Amino acid sequence: MNIDYQDDNFFNVDYVYRIQTFEKYLENTISSEEHYANYKAGLMPDVFYEHNIPAVLGLFRKEFRDLKSGTERYEQDNNNDFPMLKAFINTERELRKVLDNSQLEDYASKLEWAFDHQKTDGRAGAVSRFFLATPTLDSYLFQVEKIFGKGILD
Repeated sequence: MNIDYQDDNFFNVDYVYRIQTFEKYLENTISSEEHYANYKAGLMPDVFYEHNIPAVLGLFRKEFRDLKSGTERYEQDNNNDFPMLKAFINTERELRKVLDNSQLEDYASKLEWAFDHQKTDGRAGAVSRFFLATPTLDSYLFQVEKIFGKGILD
């Protein structure tokens, strides 16, 4: 997985696609905070398990609320997509703090596999749409801080 985190094109295409994916999810009648959290956790059941699943589900519920709020306010807020970018980034940063070392290793390898196989495997495609691999997260961090300034996400 080789991504140039300073590449504006990769960043712009990726985050727009993630926002569109979430908007499509919201169109589904089963979309809800609870469904979203459980669906997302269910994409990697061998990574997210017992001892920290309440914290993981809590992060995903918060991400859902933040993304939904961002999409609802987008046009009224002068096409401001920063709240959604912040939700994606901060969920990933917090998730990495919640996982133990073994889970982090499994998570990193699963994300790399998903990124490499997203065009040929449906589950890999879903994982790569709902999670940010470390190089992708690095790209998001770099681009957001370049545009909005260091510390804007803290």
